[in-house]
Amino acid sequence: MRKKLVATGIVLALAIGPIVQVSAATLPAATKASLRFMVEEEKLARDVYTTLYAKTGLNQFKNISKAEQTHMDLVRGLLKTYGIKDPTIGKAVGKFNNASLTALYKKLIADGSVSLVAALNAGIAVEKKDIADIDKILKIKQPDDVKYVLDRLLAGSYNHLAAFTR
Repeated sequence: MRKKLVATGIVLALAIGPIVQVSAATLPAATKASLRFMVEEEKLARDVYTTLYAKTGLNQFKNISKAEQTHMDLVRGLLKTYGIKDPTIGKAVGKFNNASLTALYKKLIADGSVSLVAALNAGIAVEKKDIADIDKILKIKQPDDVKYVLDRLLAGSYNHLAAFTR
């Protein structure tokens, strides 16, 4: 419950206004690209978990898919703050602007549909990718609000990874 309240507070803070006043023009192009990618990667996780929950009925997928929606909302708050177009708007489950994410979605669903263990392994793969991608982005100095959100996503991914490996 506390995690949910904290996440809701973060989403509200980002929706109300930026933590650091920086215009989209001053945000580095690499950070803009990273944010666009991250919202799609969080959508990938949500879509994979929603689909695998429908196939397996495993509660990990049901619960974590909701957390991934919260992650998407956090990144969307940054996109709004910085005036960056959200590439996930209007996209159906499994549909992405990024072709590599579309291919990965298809592979994860195919692999994860084989068995319950394979489904959990698909979840592990998603979280490991998410952790690696966030770590890469955080190696570059980011504005405080971007770093804050990425740190929250990273902590969530480690929690999700633990849930899939229990």
